[in-house]
Amino acid sequence: MASLKFLLYASAASAQYVPIPWAYTQHEPPVLVSVNGAVRHQTMMGGGCSGAFGVACDQTGAEGLSPANQQLVSDYLFNENVGGLSILRNRIGSSPTDGILGNCPSSPSSPANYTFGTDENSADSCQLKLTRQALIANPKLFIYADAWSAPGCFKTDETDINGGLICGVRGSNCTQDWRQAYANYLVQYAKFYEEKGITVNMLGAYNEPDFNPVSYASMESDGYQAKDFLEVLYPTVKKYRKDLLVSCCDATGARQERDILYELNSAGGGRLYDVATWHNYQSEPKEPFNTLGQPNLETEWSDGSGTFNTTWDTTGQSAEGLQWALYMHNAFTRSDTSGYLHWWCAQNSTGLTAGSDAVLVRLANNSFEVSRRLWAFAGYFRFARPGSVRIDASSSAETLYVSAFENTNGTVAIPVINAAHFQRDVQVHVNGCRLGKGSVVAYLADNNHNNTVVGTYHVNGGMFQASVPPRSMTTFFLQ
Repeated sequence: MASLKFLLYASAASAQYVPIPWAYTQHEPPVLVSVNGAVRHQTMMGGGCSGAFGVACDQTGAEGLSPANQQLVSDYLFNENVGGLSILRNRIGSSPTDGILGNCPSSPSSPANYTFGTDENSADSCQLKLTRQALIANPKLFIYADAWSAPGCFKTDETDINGGLICGVRGSNCTQDWRQAYANYLVQYAKFYEEKGITVNMLGAYNEPDFNPVSYASMESDGYQAKDFLEVLYPTVKKYRKDLLVSCCDATGARQERDILYELNSAGGGRLYDVATWHNYQSEPKEPFNTLGQPNLETEWSDGSGTFNTTWDTTGQSAEGLQWALYMHNAFTRSDTSGYLHWWCAQNSTGLTAGSDAVLVRLANNSFEVSRRLWAFAGYFRFARPGSVRIDASSSAETLYVSAFENTNGTVAIPVINAAHFQRDVQVHVNGCRLGKGSVVAYLADNNHNNTVVGTYHVNGGMFQASVPPRSMTTFFLQ
């Protein structure tokens, strides 16, 4: 495993100087930033990414990445002091070739033949290897196992692609009820990991149930139908392990997730899940989610329309680091979102998407390149660790975006995004927090810094003053 010193050096030294599109000098009075630890919001779960659909095979060596560099990529992503990610989303396969079910049982009550993929380059084997590498980088890794569909023989369309319903929910009109069989299937996946000494932390039965593609696994559901299945899944999961969380329902967008949750609540199923999960493709979050107190977690998104993007801020593209910092800020502050996941972690440049912006790290045989989107994640999650609580923060300038998080050990992270094209002075007032030593370290992400230390300050009378560069993200870490 590479030393932390090397990783931090590499993350800083790999950057070439890139000017921002334009900047100028503007004399303004200091922007007043207020942080109030007495006003507390959501508890944070962390940031993450996925190795689904065989992409984990690239990261675990199928395309020539050496064992040392495999671990190095995982360290960049998941080490607490580098990328800071702490969640890995694994896909539970559903087809006869990538699922854990052999021949379909003759009836829902018949014994099922479960097997876990053992071929070295199977999706299950690659995800397991990636999980182990990520656990080396971050022993407190949170594992989200999520299914795109039930096995086809459990569904109305008898295939795991092209939508269809799980038999037994309203509107399915099947001759047999396969809900319990599907619940057992999902729990069995977690049991396979348990047998290998790994704890799965959350299970999901759906992926984008409001969308039914014909080319890959999918299963439809509205909120009423989700209630019909969750009333079987939830008690099955809790009987197996009370601390195993159940998600619902990875809709294509924030608004689409709200629609599902509204119907789920109306059907009386609002307590049958532990975390509301959603994607950012169709709509962004603009207000708190309509849960019954459960946290919400963004679990998949990438722009997906461009080539691999390594820039922080040049042309305002949606895959640039600065834009992702703002996406996360909006989700955390507008919708009390507890975490944010990129789509894929790492992939070879000749793989499924030929080096698109759907990945955080682009692989090329035995080398790799890191997108600055990762440093946007790191600006939050290196410093606001899982279990931290978002606390109140405000800014007197509209284009200076501020959030704040208090960790369980009393340290405080204050990410500040300066969207203006000029440097600003900020005067930060902190109340209601334990200030400990009263020292502040500033970590900068911009075109030429990858969360590197650029200054240290001391809190006097609950206040410190600093400067933030244009078009940048500076995380002030108070100890």
